Amino acid sequence: MPPISFDFNLPPKDAIAYLEQKKLKLGFNYEEVMHEAHHTSFTVAKITNLDLLSDIHQSIIKSQRDGIPFEAWKKDLAPTLKKYGWWGETTVTDPVTKEARDIYVGSRRLRTIFDTNMRVSYSVGRYKQMMSLEEAVYWCYIAILDSRSRPKHAAKHMTVLHRDHPWWRLNYPPNAWNCRCKVRAYSLAAIEAMGYKVSTIDPENIASPDWAYDVGAGARIEKENLLYRKTLKSPFPVANALETISSLVDREAYINWAKATLADKTYPVNEVIAGVLTYEVLTFLEAKEIVPDSPHIWLSKKALTHMLRHVKKESGIALDETDIFDIADHLNTPSSILWDKDKKNVLYVFENVKLGKIIVEVNYVSKSGVKNQIITGSILKEIPKGYEVIQ
Repeated sequence: MPPISFDFNLPPKDAIAYLEQKKLKLGFNYEEVMHEAHHTSFTVAKITNLDLLSDIHQSIIKSQRDGIPFEAWKKDLAPTLKKYGWWGETTVTDPVTKEARDIYVGSRRLRTIFDTNMRVSYSVGRYKQMMSLEEAVYWCYIAILDSRSRPKHAAKHMTVLHRDHPWWRLNYPPNAWNCRCKVRAYSLAAIEAMGYKVSTIDPENIASPDWAYDVGAGARIEKENLLYRKTLKSPFPVANALETISSLVDREAYINWAKATLADKTYPVNEVIAGVLTYEVLTFLEAKEIVPDSPHIWLSKKALTHMLRHVKKESGIALDETDIFDIADHLNTPSSILWDKDKKNVLYVFENVKLGKIIVEVNYVSKSGVKNQIITGSILKEIPKGYEVIQ
């Protein structure tokens, strides 16, 4: 077999950068922070103390940077866990329901925390580097063929697809807890020389529900967040930096999500990025002493549902499916952007299309983190008055 010309070992800087850009997010249950939200939030289920969460976050970053193995990491972290009472048999209380729950913090739980963060940060960093390769655009799924390998994962061993194939959005590993699968990148010439075959059929999804999210989005979100924060810290406005962020919005991912959600298909991603706040909006908000955590504008299944005609048909102002599909485009080209002084929301207005308005609540607190969340969208009978003009 010819050598793998485009395979490589991941320098740790990309994995470290991914871990460092995450913000701390307390979540009692794992489901409170799901899927793409993990790309921007660092959380550990059953931890309700922000200082403890911060200490664990920093210890994970140090382990990634210094190549510290699990047993050494656990030994170093144990005194901190004991100090906060999060060690051995302990009782934790859900801050929402006030329900007390007995848990055991030992090697198994800590191994899950350690391995999950290491594997995902590695995968995001590797994805980032593989996307930068000009010729190695064919990716091959590699499973570990031993007794521990899941049958569905083993069945996809040596599956070759172009890196732009939508299958990778939900099935780029890891695809389950403790999944050891990897992906290798090849040029077409290398694929042909080794006798590999590019799949001509769409493979079935193999990712478990907890892991069926776009790992590759982590690399993009990391880049956008770092660029956004760099812009905020700059002594001079950097409008083109935020324009660059806007150009990175994955319209195809948004459309696929919207179609699946509207069709009531099983689609594990509950929220998707539909756009970004413009430079003008961010500078306006800064003058109001409001600094969003990120430039992204998110749309959730719940918000989308409330926009649909079958939910709001009595009001006569709901959107249809075409309007929903076009939201990602319209957010980039509004007729005007207004500020709701009372509710402190950003209102995107569109005069020449059926879609009339989209309301974005800045720093909206959802279960999956602090975001700029679309809370509604509808058709306007007239342009609202009494709003402050942003753009």
